[in-house]
Amino acid sequence: MLRKWTRPRFLILYLLIPLGFLEASTSEAQFRLGIPLVSLGLLLRLWANGHVGHRKVNWTQKWRGDAKVGHFITGGPYAYVRHPLYVGTFLVAVGFGVIVGQRLLGVAALAALALIYRGKMAEEEATLEDEWGEEFLRYERAVPRWLPRRRPFPDQVGAWHWDGITASKEWKTVLWVVVALIALYLREEWWQERELFAGESLLKHVVFLVIAVTLMVTDGVIELSRRRAKAMAR
Repeated sequence: MLRKWTRPRFLILYLLIPLGFLEASTSEAQFRLGIPLVSLGLLLRLWANGHVGHRKVNWTQKWRGDAKVGHFITGGPYAYVRHPLYVGTFLVAVGFGVIVGQRLLGVAALAALALIYRGKMAEEEATLEDEWGEEFLRYERAVPRWLPRRRPFPDQVGAWHWDGITASKEWKTVLWVVVALIALYLREEWWQERELFAGESLLKHVVFLVIAVTLMVTDGVIELSRRRAKAMAR
């Protein structure tokens, strides 16, 4: 996951995300509009990764001559849209854009994300076409890239399982999205309202801060334990 986000194509997002946090102009109304979009995007990603998160393979096997290196999943959200993980991420980004309230920055971030994912979609579709031929082309003709079809694709393959969530570490995405939402809320209370840890909101702010710190520490402990276990297994 870390290697994916350190690729050069994400450089523009590295610049826009902290700028959006610094320049954010949020309100309770924006949170009420943005959080449902963020939640919808996360749920879509959880649904999709439950189908494919544990079935992802090392694409370098393709160049070693292996016959099939991918898993052609057409069930769950893949029965409605070809790239539900990317659509979910886009919904999360739109939700954060609404919350941040900086229209120009939001449009720039969404445009960059759409450009990045357009290339990734084409790359993945070319691989699937190469591996599955007419079977994939029939699916491609029936299921859109971005906007879901009204009725599910009839020939569905794959089932949802918790293994997909653990293997893909999608729980980390949910964790850090919650941390980011709390950070934006506390920033708004401090920078705009000048009411952080004061008055009637004191207890609420402390609870949110404790939740955010607990989530970050939990992620750090789990990651450290995983790396130690991996090192000991060598």
